[in-house]
Amino acid sequence: MTEHHQTSDSHPWAELSAPQTLSLLLHELYAPVSALGSQVNRLANETLDDGERTEIIGHMRARIDDLGRLVVLLKRYLDDYPVQD
Repeated sequence: MTEHHQTSDSHPWAELSAPQTLSLLLHELYAPVSALGSQVNRLANETLDDGERTEIIGHMRARIDDLGRLVVLLKRYLDDYPVQD
């Protein structure tokens, strides 16, 4: 996932058109959502020992953190560049 920093500088997506922003957002969402789906499938369909289960849950938490950072970045983008009605 791309590193995103909260600063007073312009938003990293500021110079992108709306379609470019959506394309980047889709690209950023794909990996963590795909990984979460795979990990949920493993939890549901495989017999796992406690260590394996703990490892999968750790990976899931990391992907959720990735999604959380992306949500914050998107909120900041919308705050800086509100949608026109």
